[in-house]
Amino acid sequence: MDIGNTIKQIRIRKGLKQNEFAQRCQLTQAYVSKIESNQKEPALGVLKTIADVLETPLPVLFFHSLTAEDIDPKKREAFQIILPSIKGMIESFF
Repeated sequence: MDIGNTIKQIRIRKGLKQNEFAQRCQLTQAYVSKIESNQKEPALGVLKTIADVLETPLPVLFFHSLTAEDIDPKKREAFQIILPSIKGMIESFF
């Protein structure tokens, strides 16, 4: 799971600077930087706050963070086939 990079990409797409984003989340910029670089794994409550600030439902944040290693090897091929459609559908809502 690449939650940090996912947060960073959504933050950038929303036009938020890291320091502004950190303030809105009531976190330090240093902590947000560590989250975005996957050096820190935030608690679920922090992830919920981040998702709220990004105006992205937490399950969507988790879905976008999935990597091939998160998927059962027997299901990876099917996942790769449906992934673009699901991401496109999610993007159209947010």
